[in-house]
Amino acid sequence: MCKKCSLIVIVLALLLALPAAAQDDNPTVAILRFGDLPSIERTEGAILDLLQSYGFISAEENRILEERRDYQGEHINIIWGEAGFDLPTVSIMVDSALDQEPDVLVTLSTPVTLVAVNSTLDMDEPTPVLFTSVHSPYEAGIGKAACIKPAHVTGTEIETSYEYVIDALQMQNPDIAAIGTIYDTAAASGVYGAGRIASIGAERGLAVDEAGVTTLADLRAAAASLAEKGAEAIVLPVDTVTTQGLPIITAIANENSIPVFHPSMGAIYYGATIGAGYSQYYENGVHVGRLLAAFLNGELDIASTAIHIAADEGLGINLDTAELQGVEVSSELMQAADVVLEGGAVTRVSREVAQARLRRGVVIPLAQRQAADRHHLDELHCTDEMIAEQQAQLDAAGA
Repeated sequence: MCKKCSLIVIVLALLLALPAAAQDDNPTVAILRFGDLPSIERTEGAILDLLQSYGFISAEENRILEERRDYQGEHINIIWGEAGFDLPTVSIMVDSALDQEPDVLVTLSTPVTLVAVNSTLDMDEPTPVLFTSVHSPYEAGIGKAACIKPAHVTGTEIETSYEYVIDALQMQNPDIAAIGTIYDTAAASGVYGAGRIASIGAERGLAVDEAGVTTLADLRAAAASLAEKGAEAIVLPVDTVTTQGLPIITAIANENSIPVFHPSMGAIYYGATIGAGYSQYYENGVHVGRLLAAFLNGELDIASTAIHIAADEGLGINLDTAELQGVEVSSELMQAADVVLEGGAVTRVSREVAQARLRRGVVIPLAQRQAADRHHLDELHCTDEMIAEQQAQLDAAGA
């Protein structure tokens, strides 16, 4: 009798172990980000929506995963990571994720992507890296060109139009003569952006003073120095230190009646007077979600998939900041605005921006989106001719 009891216990134990064993066979995706900006959260939301469209998660699991807790699902396992704007912890976060042997890393931001790429390059079988929310990937060293990159890496580059933000600057004040810029000297996107601001400013007859920083503690003095030098406006590049420290910069700008311009529309939510630039953060997640779904279905050749360029121009105005600075926003700029903040709330939003906001949680059925997704990915296929042309351009530039 005891032998029979033991046998039953063993059989039951094996049966109970079967679901867990099957679950361990699920693909594991690590989604790693740098900070908790609302723009990044929208991007992550789109990734989850795509996973739901493709049947990797259910509607209920989508809601659970919004809380960013590690989760073992019926069809997929998700590992979350956040470095919290702390550069030294990025490597720790990436190493921790890799220790769990994920099938793919999904990285959001330039710093996280760069660390992930460098951490996987020397692997015998590098863990694939699919990235989004990345600025200046070639200047950062993530790749050399859209098709010339590590074979296990692809994603989306956000194209930053510094011409557009300076257009907005001159729309606000056609007679402006002197501007200042602050940038993170350790960030490729910051160095590149400051260079573009200086170059475009010179082309348009503007005097441009630059202040390089390395930490948040440097920002107050940097902003004050630009004010002392007579800057009539501060135009910022996209980098981690100045983005995280935007409230510090605007506090000094408010004291000196200097408007702050940023090449991202979402910067108005953190105190910038004018945000003129990229705004389609949900679309960033849609693209990397397409890549991820295709990879999980065994339909993506990462090596021959080009880095996608995401381009968009949106204009935001923070009237609360403008009031603190004693700045009257021009009627021309007001008419062109996609989003206006006043009294701590959004008082105007364009139809395009409103539609982008509504898309979160509106999961498009697979039958309605699969053909378009496939077409988009097909357009990113790197042909031999494309690779040769890009390499020739790099050779000509001495890169």
